[in-house]
Amino acid sequence: MPERESVEVRLSPEDRSLILRYGYPFERIERTLKALEGSVTVEIVVLDRFELERLIGDLSYSANHADDENLQLKLNDLCERLEFFERGDYTVI
Repeated sequence: MPERESVEVRLSPEDRSLILRYGYPFERIERTLKALEGSVTVEIVVLDRFELERLIGDLSYSANHADDENLQLKLNDLCERLEFFERGDYTVI
């Protein structure tokens, strides 16, 4: 089986928490994020492109069904940033 492409994603502690709570991540992503729970800094996480695409969809679904407007905004913002990483449309400064 061919190896799938990976993507480096920068995630803040809040991003990681939102993903764990509302993203229904694949087991590998969940293990990776839980291993970083003690970190208070932005961390670079390597994600499988397919898993990232599914994660964005799950977060978008959660945003669309959230009753809390603030939560909707946070999830939508996270989805937009993850889409930039997924497409590679970012510049590292």
